[in-house]
Amino acid sequence: MKRTQLNVSIDPKLLEKIKESARISGKSLVGFVSDCFVNQIENLPVESIDSRFQTIEQRLQLIENNLQLPALKAQRTQPFTSQELENFNEFIKAVFKKELKRKGYRSMKEAWNDFINHINCFEQWDETCSFRLKESLFIEHADPLTSEEINHLKEGDVCPQPIRTGIINWINNSDRGECCCSDKEFPSQQQICEKGPILVEDIYS
Repeated sequence: MKRTQLNVSIDPKLLEKIKESARISGKSLVGFVSDCFVNQIENLPVESIDSRFQTIEQRLQLIENNLQLPALKAQRTQPFTSQELENFNEFIKAVFKKELKRKGYRSMKEAWNDFINHINCFEQWDETCSFRLKESLFIEHADPLTSEEINHLKEGDVCPQPIRTGIINWINNSDRGECCCSDKEFPSQQQICEKGPILVEDIYS
């Protein structure tokens, strides 16, 4: 047998107000209370708590993306001066020479293979990037990496600075593919572009 009664405790003052409201509306106490429950239930939102949380998360994600997008676009299109590009290239050369001697590689090829393996593990890196980096390192008076080539590397999901990260991991014999953008002890990419090879002595001091 279904229950048709709801036994609840109500504050006496509230009960008096309910009775008074029922009399004013011309309804019985039971009818008035039932209508109040029906109206309250019908006004409840249909969506579940999980659905509401999901909507909030989507809105927050949209706000976050909108806040980050201008900064990312500005970063990707930031041009480098010819001096900054030369400094960047000369820094890589200086580090390569230091590691070649420090680690006692049997040949330049062996050193290059070890070095590039710490860079080509990132998804935005391809054979063209390897060719251009190798060219700028080993061919005298070769053109350094261009602004477009460096900025293209920022489009990676794991690490937006694979060359700097690769250098750090190579020097420290760290695992390949671990982003080092948060490493504050190593010169930033901007510092490398501004000061070039003069930073190398500080790294190895």
